[in-house]
Amino acid sequence: MAGVGGLTSGGDGGEKGSFKTALEEAKRIAREVAKARQVGQTQQTTLSSRSKDAALRPNPNIERGIATSAFENENEQRAREQPRGTVPAFSQNVKSKSPIEEMVTSSRRTSTSDNASTGNIYSGLTSAKKRKHRETVTPGEASGLISPCDTAEPSSARTTPVQADGKRPFAPAKKPKRTHTTYDEIEPIDTRTSRRSSDWYENINMKQKFSRSDVETLKYVTTLIKRSQNRLGNDDAERLFAQLRQRIHQMEFYDFISGVVLKKSKVLDDGQGLPVLFNQVRSGGVEYPWDIRADAEALYLRWVTGVVDPHLLRGIDTVKKTTGSIKRTTHKLKVDDPNRVSCDYIGAGHIQNGQWWPLQICAMRDGAHGEIEAGIHGKPYKGALSVVMSSGGYADVDEGTTIQYCGTSGSAGKPTAGTNYLKEACRLSHPVRVLRSSALPARNPYRPFRGLRYDGLYDVIDYEILDEDTAMHRFSLRRREGQDPIRYQGVEARPTNEEGAEYTKIRGLLQLSS
Repeated sequence: MAGVGGLTSGGDGGEKGSFKTALEEAKRIAREVAKARQVGQTQQTTLSSRSKDAALRPNPNIERGIATSAFENENEQRAREQPRGTVPAFSQNVKSKSPIEEMVTSSRRTSTSDNASTGNIYSGLTSAKKRKHRETVTPGEASGLISPCDTAEPSSARTTPVQADGKRPFAPAKKPKRTHTTYDEIEPIDTRTSRRSSDWYENINMKQKFSRSDVETLKYVTTLIKRSQNRLGNDDAERLFAQLRQRIHQMEFYDFISGVVLKKSKVLDDGQGLPVLFNQVRSGGVEYPWDIRADAEALYLRWVTGVVDPHLLRGIDTVKKTTGSIKRTTHKLKVDDPNRVSCDYIGAGHIQNGQWWPLQICAMRDGAHGEIEAGIHGKPYKGALSVVMSSGGYADVDEGTTIQYCGTSGSAGKPTAGTNYLKEACRLSHPVRVLRSSALPARNPYRPFRGLRYDGLYDVIDYEILDEDTAMHRFSLRRREGQDPIRYQGVEARPTNEEGAEYTKIRGLLQLSS
């Protein structure tokens, strides 16, 4: 008669014997599992190199299936040896399920009959290609945040009716094709206001002749820096800061700069030169105004890379064409200019907030914007990298830190390349460089009075469709936080008086209206 809890009536001796039998069963099963694992590892070493990585991934279901098969075969053999109508002894001696039996029970539910009968230890494995496909998720799914630009549809879409004169209110009319003009006279113009050209590109010889007065003139900025660090009161500080600001603006157009003069003056030295102004580690605890820091760093980066030519149109060939009463001035980048910088990068790069150029081709030369005329510069798989705020009849809205910027007009409902670049930048969530042009309406307070000015990085956060026929999109841009303010007013405004005066001289040489 069976006892309470599934124990036999054999007393203590029977209970000990049953426990010993269960223990031996557990040990035997452990040995079977270890043997099966060893067999599996031996066969795994023969796999091809393509599926080896997938096969070596641990699969507990394989081990459970082999252990279950061995355990079930043993149980069936022992059950056949028991007299009919009796309870097998191995099931009577266990009061509750042991961890081994929990493993066996789980394996019965998860293992298939094929695993147990055929012993296929590779069943259930997934190829590396399929695992990679299953594990691939989009950035929005991984973070749980979906950008408005990730959706297929924009925030709004509508068709704007055409006005009576055939124009649309959101974009200018397309320019007519330019007719080819044959000029009777083509004259190259030297726009340099100084007769001295840069000698940086020659080998710097410290034994070459130089003017001591030039060195002392350039070195004066280090004297101002030293005085600013030893100031006595706030009044002295403001006066010294104003002198530093004016001196840096003047230094941009020094025409005697050369490698030996820079080294003799120590104006680029970390301990006493321009780095003291924009490097907090070198500043000696002095908090210099943010515009001085930006201008000092821009001038330092220009000189330290060998660009000591002060000419605003350096690296650019200017040609004046004339035929009858038609006069035209063209600018072209020099093919062999060693100082031209690529524009195909994301972010601000070496460009400083407020940096200014007289012409868009100059911004292209220095790596700020990669188009001579177009307002959107981008690259496939990168999206838009920079945009220029200008006039032209677009339905742009400029509020300083936020901008509503229109793409360009497409045809047959297909967006242009520039529009697609901005959409890609929105989807990728990377910033674009924003430059403002003096061609903006005069009522715009952020408009520079001449040339183009870099005003920082903006994120493309959303867009809408103004007209489906021309695929005209308007994008919402927002200025990134943590940047210096836009330099459109006060003593920080760009262009500076020195920059404006220098460009006026060049326009006078070209006989252009000021």
